[in-house]
Amino acid sequence: MDLSRVADILLEKIKKDYKDDIALVVIMGSYASKDTYHKSDLDLYFVPKTERGRNLGMVFIIDGIGFDFWPISWERLEQIANHNAKITSIITEGKILYYGSDNDLERFNRLKAKALDGSDKHKFIRKAQEKLNEAYRHYFKLLDAVDLSEVRMQAMEIIFSLTWAIALLNRTIIKRGRGKLKDEIMAMPLLPQDFPLLYDTVFVSSDMAEIKNAYRQLLKNTEELIRKEQTREREAVSFRDKLNGYYEELINFYNKIYYACETGDLYSALIAAVELTLELKEAFAGTGVSLEQLPGIVGAFDPNNMGRFLELVHEHEKQLVELLKSNGVKIRVFRDLDELKEYMASL
Repeated sequence: MDLSRVADILLEKIKKDYKDDIALVVIMGSYASKDTYHKSDLDLYFVPKTERGRNLGMVFIIDGIGFDFWPISWERLEQIANHNAKITSIITEGKILYYGSDNDLERFNRLKAKALDGSDKHKFIRKAQEKLNEAYRHYFKLLDAVDLSEVRMQAMEIIFSLTWAIALLNRTIIKRGRGKLKDEIMAMPLLPQDFPLLYDTVFVSSDMAEIKNAYRQLLKNTEELIRKEQTREREAVSFRDKLNGYYEELINFYNKIYYACETGDLYSALIAAVELTLELKEAFAGTGVSLEQLPGIVGAFDPNNMGRFLELVHEHEKQLVELLKSNGVKIRVFRDLDELKEYMASL
């Protein structure tokens, strides 16, 4: 069947009766890229201007081939152009068959330019991290799966999220997917270690443990790739400038831990220790100074030996103060209210 005749019939109807209702008709997919087979469909979407135009959307079958002529709003296209959906290629690779006005054409071309703009590295790295986090949610379900069908389903969900993350990290898009997905990813410069071998596991293995292990490693390797790119793009900052005035606020975390240990409040002690560690991790990021120089207080938490935990927290605070001072960070401490008053008078 000549697929172009399907498009012609739809366009003829628009030009005759829906000129004021349709802004744009776009063809995409295999027909647009001229990579079809005898049962290929015709991927068409349109942007309606009115509710009447939206109602022109339809699905139908001819000669055993399904067709979907689907409406999509400008607002949704804007989200897609901003890489908030995996189908960005419907904009970047789509070919316009009809436009209602020059303004409609210009609006679409602006969206296409936006979708192709990879200049904001930080944005793409952030979005890649979001997709990686999504993949980890599927990995939790993969670990819990007890039959091969569910293992494969969750492994494929991981593939969908991870390949999107990799494309975002490379500041590009997935154009085709399915059987061509692996080759598309392999053509990108930034790849997780052992990507092709780990990727193939769900396709070539029926061993549930093997699949689970492979996708655990693929997640770890992708996470490491993203972390390296984050480190590369993070601007180096002065430890002294970033940590100046920081301990004066951070001391309250220590006080919370000390009080929790004194009162036997195990919950508050561990929570405050985690909060303190996360605060320091964020503060040290990009400074070139390693947080690993300080004792690991979270791992040292022991509900059966809070005395030892308390000692280590005191040591942690002592070492932090020494580290700050050795890197030129001044800590403002007043002996009493009179000294504060004198300081304020001097300003």
